Amino acid sequence: MSGPERLEISIEQSVFGDLRQRLARTRWPQQPHEGWELGVDIEYLRGLCAHWAEGYEPQRLPGLLNQFRNFRWRGLHFIHEQGEKLPLLLLHGWPGGPIEYLDVIPRLRAEGHEIAVPSMPGYGWSDDPGSPLNIAGVAARFRELVEEGLGWQRYGVVGGDWGAPVAARIAFDSPRVAALHVFTPGTLPPSANLSDPPLREAEQAFIEQGMRWRRREGHHLLLQSTVPDIASPGLNDSPAGLAAYLLDKYRRWSDCDGDVEKRFSKDQLCDYLTMYWATGTIASSMRLYWGERADRWRPGEGDTIEVPAATAVFPAEIINPPREWTARLLTDLRRWTEMPRGGHFAAHEEPELLAEDVLAFVDQGPRSI
Repeated sequence: MSGPERLEISIEQSVFGDLRQRLARTRWPQQPHEGWELGVDIEYLRGLCAHWAEGYEPQRLPGLLNQFRNFRWRGLHFIHEQGEKLPLLLLHGWPGGPIEYLDVIPRLRAEGHEIAVPSMPGYGWSDDPGSPLNIAGVAARFRELVEEGLGWQRYGVVGGDWGAPVAARIAFDSPRVAALHVFTPGTLPPSANLSDPPLREAEQAFIEQGMRWRRREGHHLLLQSTVPDIASPGLNDSPAGLAAYLLDKYRRWSDCDGDVEKRFSKDQLCDYLTMYWATGTIASSMRLYWGERADRWRPGEGDTIEVPAATAVFPAEIINPPREWTARLLTDLRRWTEMPRGGHFAAHEEPELLAEDVLAFVDQGPRSI
């Protein structure tokens, strides 16, 4: 089997010609009142789409990605930067991509670490896996990438959103993982050991908070884990529809106090929208939820992750568990950092804080990794 092949990220000009035509034909709905209460502010959305069509530089996203070395291997796209110190695999979630880590990579590389940042299967420039994968399936693909494709013998894994449980599954499966760092601990699977010791008050409160959030705001979980292809044809066909659906997430889940441009400039929002639009991957990205619901990873009785672990807790994350909850699964939890700011897209929102925490864990901890 041949090794990874270099990839130059490119987007055909015709993609943007088609995009502009579709946006110009958008049938905008009337909104009964201004604001975000019904999900998205239509006037703001129209302005964003106008910028996407006329103000956004079509080659901006390829330029951002091509400042690093991009590769493909067995249908997976990934950024790979060489280094002499412990290799680190950085994993994203939905609706994100490797571009979340663009400002994290240089900070880790400057300290000598080898870095790999793949696109999830079915996201960005990675191939659609066909049948929807679950967490275990994605973890297996990424293990093959770094252990076979890159030949890593010992490495660390960092992840947020879907990247957190995938990273945890890799650490659960592979004896080569030396360090696990997650920055959305609420997305980790619950331990099977919830009665010994008995749940504490803070853990009970976390469970109840999670149930309330799913009922009130977790509409994407219900849709994408049960009937994703009800919505995906419209999102794949309408750039305005795609923008509305994703903009809601970037605003509600980030530490922006309701003003999305405190965390994402219009150009940055369009980077994310272009990644999904130009590659046509919104449908395959959403199916990961279906794949995991159909065959969910839940640790069995007595299953724990014994790899040295660290957690960064960002205050505006959707929901954060207490340390004792996380420690039921991560039994060698060596670092727990409560950050001063930042939300769900921490790698994008606070790259310096995240990179510093990762480096403090793998390079400067009380017990070396």
